[in-house]
Parts: sequence; C-alpha cells; structure tokens
Amino acid sequence: MSAPTRRTALGMATAVTALAAAGRLPLLGESHAVPVGLSPVRGYLGSHSLATGPAGATAQRYDVLRWRATDTRSGDTRNERIGSLELSVGRAGSEVRVTVLQTTRYSRPRNRLEARITCNADRFLSLQSWTLDSAIEGRDDCRYGASGQRDGDLVRIEDGLSERVISVEGPLVSQWTLMLAAAAEPAIDGSVGLLEDLLLHKPGQRCAPEPSVRVRLAGQTHELRCSSCRGMGVLPVHYFVDASGFTQLVTQGALAWALAEIA
Repeated sequence: MSAPTRRTALGMATAVTALAAAGRLPLLGESHAVPVGLSPVRGYLGSHSLATGPAGATAQRYDVLRWRATDTRSGDTRNERIGSLELSVGRAGSEVRVTVLQTTRYSRPRNRLEARITCNADRFLSLQSWTLDSAIEGRDDCRYGASGQRDGDLVRIEDGLSERVISVEGPLVSQWTLMLAAAAEPAIDGSVGLLEDLLLHKPGQRCAPEPSVRVRLAGQTHELRCSSCRGMGVLPVHYFVDASGFTQLVTQGALAWALAEIA
C-alpha cells in the first residue's frame, strides 16, 4: 500500500471511529446482547410488540423505520418512523397476486409507490409480471410508471419511453415479495436474482436460513426464526419470523420494517 493510500485509510478509520463514538453510525458489528441483524433496532425492540392476526390473513402493514443514532454505552438505537408499507396477497389458481403500497418521507416531500405483482406459487414467490407507479407528493413532473414481465430467461421492462431487456437465471424476486416468502417454513434457501424496486436487476443473491433468536419485545421474550439474503450490490437483509408464520421484522443497514398490523 502506498503512503498516500495508507494515510487515506488511516484517516477514514479515524473518522469512522469518531462517528461511531458519537453515535452517528449504526454499530452493525456490535450486537450489545442482541443478534447482529437486530442491532440496528435494538432501542426500538423495548417498546415494540409482536403484531397478531388470524391465520391466513391477506393484508399486512409495516412501519418503515430509519436508524438515527446509537447510544454507545447501552447500544440502544433511536429509530424514527419515516413511512409505511402495505402488502395485500391473493391467490388465483397457480398464481399469487401481491399489491404493494409504500409511502416514505426521508425529508420533504413524501414519495408514494404502488405496485401490482403476479408471482408463481413457488417457495420464492418468483416474479411473472408487474406494474409500478411512483410519484412525489405535490410534483406532477415527478411521476413514473413502468411494467414488466418475465419470458423464459428474459425480462422486459417498458416505461412508455423505452424498453429494456434483461437476461436472468433462476428465481427472480422483489424486496417486497421476499418479505412474504421469508415467512414460509422451511426457510427459503438458494440463489435468486433481485429486481430492486421492480426496475434494477441485481443477480447472484443468496437466501439462507440463520439460527433462530430469542429476543425481548415490550417486556416479553419471543423466539423468532431468522433468514438472510446477501449478495453483490445489496446490503445484507435479515428476516425475523414468529411462530405464527408472520415476518415481524426486517432489517437492512439503517432501514428496518416492523410489522404493525395484520388484517
């Protein structure tokens, strides 16, 4: 390593250490008595209760959380709610149909995203076809719509201005449908391609079961099944599923999704 490179690396290490000490970075490598996958929401767990609902429920609503800071002594995090994610599921023959409504606000204004997805009724809920509509609140010039479908080893995505053709292999999933697929037992295990936001293809992701965890939520101890998805170009995602088969928590870096309501 050259001298300038060493100086750069040392400077970055010093800066990261200072930010972590100030509680400005999530301590993803330090669990503070909770699994690493839950450490970004450690402070949130104390007030969060498991959402409950009937078996076979077809609608779920998640709070979207954003990590803000970590207490370096206790490991408690501060997580603010920045939006919601609603998933509705229906089955028609050999197909599973998923409706997505996501609203998020990182600052101002708010972003609204709606998607309608048709999946195969397999363990990954692999994608068949979909439509996507996205808009920014109060901005008529910031609307976007696209549709796509898989045909063999090709995916075609069209947005009214152009068409993209992507070569794919194996199951193709979205981040939203994977939250539903992760609730299946046994845990999903295998390689998939991720179509992030139903637009950006990130191949070579690996879904795998992880050891179950025992965690205290709002004063009660629960055992949650855990699985993960990791691969190039994507921060690792951890899924935590309760005994009733609902994905209760999903964490990915500074973002998390906490199940708030089952209908």
